[in-house]
Amino acid sequence: MLSEPPTPAESAGSAESATGAARPRAESGPAPSPRRRRRLAVVLDVVVGAVVVAAATALMLSQRSGQAAGTPAAGPSGTWIVGLAEIPRTTDREERDQQVAELQERVPGASLVDSDTWASLPPDAWVVRAPGEFADGFEALAYCDRLGSDECSARYLSHDEDDQGYVCEAAPAPDPEACRHPGDRTESAPR
Repeated sequence: MLSEPPTPAESAGSAESATGAARPRAESGPAPSPRRRRRLAVVLDVVVGAVVVAAATALMLSQRSGQAAGTPAAGPSGTWIVGLAEIPRTTDREERDQQVAELQERVPGASLVDSDTWASLPPDAWVVRAPGEFADGFEALAYCDRLGSDECSARYLSHDEDDQGYVCEAAPAPDPEACRHPGDRTESAPR
């Protein structure tokens, strides 16, 4: 008996097997159930959501990188901090770091704040601040007294340039107008 010539599909199959190329095969098992597909979709949604949250957190932290650790994120009403020193931005980095290290020996937890991230601080400077937030300038000056430092001052920390005048200093005497901001949390008595 004579055999019939192979069909084009059969020829392609034998050519593939001769060259070693594998032909894709259909899955042997049944198609995934709708329930399994929904579970997979839920898992993918959770993973994508976690990635979005992680990315948003990383972005927020990178935007705050201009602030030193422990610097409060002052809201619309801001907060008072104790400024231990102002270091001009033009200061050599090693010299700046040495000044900060010396202050940290006297005031553990002191940190460096980039003044350009806060409109109420003087521009083009680094402010070395003591740890903590204070209700008003008088409370911050009381902290300076406890430190035994006559060089520190209280500064209002906010994103409003109009707040630059809120600098409370002990000498010669605290100015009530400069030591209290309308957004202060309490009304402490002047010292």
